[in-house]
Amino acid sequence: MTTCPLFLLPVELRLHIYSFAVLDTPSITIGSAELVGSHPDIIHRLYGGKRSPYPGLPEHHEPVVDANYNPSLLSTANPATIQLSVANPPPDESHEHPHTAHLALLLVNKQVNDELTSHLKILKNSRINLFLAYPYGLHVCRTLTPHLLRQARSVHIAGNYTSRTFNSHRAACVESFGPTIKYHGGEVPNSTTQLGGLLASLFGPRAAHRVQHLELRIYYPGEDSYSTVWGDDASPTVIALRNIYYGEVGIEVWRGRFGTGVYLTARPTVDGERKRVVSTTWRRLEEGRPGEPECGSWVVDPEWPEWRHESVASGAPKGDLDVHATLITGHQGGLMR
Repeated sequence: MTTCPLFLLPVELRLHIYSFAVLDTPSITIGSAELVGSHPDIIHRLYGGKRSPYPGLPEHHEPVVDANYNPSLLSTANPATIQLSVANPPPDESHEHPHTAHLALLLVNKQVNDELTSHLKILKNSRINLFLAYPYGLHVCRTLTPHLLRQARSVHIAGNYTSRTFNSHRAACVESFGPTIKYHGGEVPNSTTQLGGLLASLFGPRAAHRVQHLELRIYYPGEDSYSTVWGDDASPTVIALRNIYYGEVGIEVWRGRFGTGVYLTARPTVDGERKRVVSTTWRRLEEGRPGEPECGSWVVDPEWPEWRHESVASGAPKGDLDVHATLITGHQGGLMR
């Protein structure tokens, strides 16, 4: 049996090669994009060349994993689209066989898998910033590229949330409330379970991944959407507080005429104690009027892909209400009084 030349190299040199092969981009953005073009072009894109639509995404959408920061994949005001034409051929690789350097290396053999997994555990300052669109980028990450969480030093989630008990009179500004969404394969993604599982893997009692920073920017459209933030059991804010057991949590609640934004961050406690410290600030969200940002554009932070290292609630503007509370979580995620 011929030995692969790679394994003749010292292990230190192999690990150096792995670093170049895997950590070749500072940011990755995951979402979905709507296909725009003639009906035959869309059908060919989805089904041609033995391809099939990705289950759990809206019809005429396909998953996108961009090895860069791509704000259009996160935007709900101006969502990403893919214009179909002769000059824009279908991807060479279907979603059934996603190609990332990390996944390709893990599949080489057991030795490379073990070496790479161990190597990533000691890498702290050269990991990626992972940006996920909610809910479809989250769905793609959890079902297609969950291995990317091993490489992440920060996770950023952005998107809209509308309660299943939504009433049409709430749609004062955002125009995303039309007919019921039809999904490929009839599969509706379980965003509640997927978000809860991801957050528990980062800040739960048995966290599997170590990250330095988590950001969640969720926009709740509608004049009376504030009650949805805290009152809906499936609200991403509620899901986050249920599954972040330990860490320093900062919450900014942005209240506006046309919607409510919640900006939640989490990071490990400085002293390493198994406690949860929550800081909350209420701010005014100005959007939708002449001269103001478009409704829903708040979900994309203009500072991204950079992110703040300090607590979000520090330095609140004059007039904002700043409330701090220290919560010690029990084994079931409740409060120990």
